[in-house]
Amino acid sequence: MAYINQYYMFVDGDGETTNRSVSISDHPVEDGMVITDNVKREPLEIRLSGKLVGDDAETIKSNLYALMQSGSYVRYIGKEIISNAVILSFDTSRSIETDGGMSFDMTIREIRVAKNAYTNSASGKTVKSGMQQITRNNKAVYHTVRNGDTLYGLSRAYYGTDQQYVKLYEANSAVIEAAARDAGYVSSDGGAVLIAGTKLLIP
Repeated sequence: MAYINQYYMFVDGDGETTNRSVSISDHPVEDGMVITDNVKREPLEIRLSGKLVGDDAETIKSNLYALMQSGSYVRYIGKEIISNAVILSFDTSRSIETDGGMSFDMTIREIRVAKNAYTNSASGKTVKSGMQQITRNNKAVYHTVRNGDTLYGLSRAYYGTDQQYVKLYEANSAVIEAAARDAGYVSSDGGAVLIAGTKLLIP
């Protein structure tokens, strides 16, 4: 049993493979082994194989595919736990053995998105972009959705925990659902699909 965001999937007994690695810099020397002066951890990568089953298998497949296509952050909970990741590949196949469902193979990789800098026109200083916020009347704070944003990630950024994603969805459900429908989705599936450019209230 495993989850990607709120989506349940059955992972085969040996269907979760984790790759941990580092990269090092090599400097040849005249005598002896090469020397290294830098060791850098590579992103964690998990390869999954299993099945999507149940009446909502097709919906789950479509929503996971949408998360991959939009480059949205996902959180995987299985034998391993990984946050701030994206789905790199997602392949499905159908057979008589999984009647009403499908088998899948997926690769998830941990990422870190670089923040662009911008120049403040008033001060002329370069400022890190950070979260895109708009403050109204010094009270209400809004966030403009960018590609890769998720309610889990916004909850961590603004509240220090991903447990407030429900609060964010409830405060913005009408806007989120309208944006999802305008983009061609049946729904946002509870906020799993966020459309870039949508302005969200941070309550």
